[in-house]
Amino acid sequence: MATSRTGTSAWLNTARKVLRDAQDNGQTKCVYCMHTLNYQDRRAFNGAQVDHIIPHSKGGTDDRSNLIVCCRQCNISKGNRIAPKTKSILARQPLKTSRNW
Repeated sequence: MATSRTGTSAWLNTARKVLRDAQDNGQTKCVYCMHTLNYQDRRAFNGAQVDHIIPHSKGGTDDRSNLIVCCRQCNISKGNRIAPKTKSILARQPLKTSRNW
């Protein structure tokens, strides 16, 4: 049995559907930094990951309307902050992270 909220079968199924829908709709770029998404290797710096627009810790839900696909680097560096209103703002000024990609 999963011990984390994102390890549950309900979350994993939702995340899988969001990723599949994004790929079917032709989303090839991260909505924050405009890097090309890698749907095959989600652990790569540009791996496609599902992100909450309003973080769960700030009252956001796991509803598909609150989820967006972005690259792993942006997802990790965004942390529990609310997504910027202007999606291309991170393309001009990327979030800072301590990780060396």
